[in-house]
This record gives sequence, structure tokens and C-alpha cells, in this order.
Amino acid sequence: MIPDLEDVFERQARRYDRPLGTWAELEKKAFGQAVGSNGYTILAEAEELAYLSEAKVAGPVLDLGTGRGWPGWLIAEHAERNLVAIDVPMAGLQHAREAFAARDLSLRTQVIAADGMALPFASETFSSVVHTDVFC
Repeated sequence: MIPDLEDVFERQARRYDRPLGTWAELEKKAFGQAVGSNGYTILAEAEELAYLSEAKVAGPVLDLGTGRGWPGWLIAEHAERNLVAIDVPMAGLQHAREAFAARDLSLRTQVIAADGMALPFASETFSSVVHTDVFC
């Protein structure tokens, strides 16, 4: 049985209300830094995505289901690409916006409330698309 999408979105949105202090300490021990993860993407995987996003074709990267902005901020930073970060939960998007601002990436990133099942972009807008831990 496929769960009701609204229930799934609501469950995901509640994840952003969790306190980050303990999680940040775990990230520091595991990754050497607090990255703002809300899924299972480790630093090495995020670095590989950043490397792959350095496409030969110039253009922005779409981070589909950005959550708190991890690993989108690392991709924007390392690949030196503009990044459009989309997700449904507004609380997650606010965290993402803050993560980008904290790393001085506000001018190269856009945070947009959008559903990946109905993207509000024309074909061929992006040079690459990344998604990690979407609906985990």
C-alpha cells in the first residue's frame, strides 16, 4: 500500500523540528565537522557528488529534496556552480537558506519550495541534478 503523500510530507516536515545540538556533536565525531545532515549522505559521498557536478557543460545544479541544505552547500562550494535547492517542507528550506548564508553562498544559491514530481523549470535548465536521501 502506498502511503498518503500528505502523511509522508508531514512526517518529513516534523524531522526539522528536532534539536540539532546532539546530532551536530555526532557529526563532528563522524565527519570532523557538523554538516547539517538530515539523512545518510556521508562526507565522502557528498564530495563525490560535488566532483561529478563539475560538469563540462556550464550551468546550475538542481538539488532535489535539499532538506537542510546538505550536501547542496558542499556542491555549490566545491563545484563552484550556482545551485537551486528545492524541497517541500518550509522548515527544511529555512535551514537550507541559513546553511547557505553561513557559508557565504547566498548569492550563488536559490531556495525554492517545490515538489520534485512537478518541477517548475523548463527542460535543460540545469547542467546536473543531485538528490540524496529523498524520502528516507
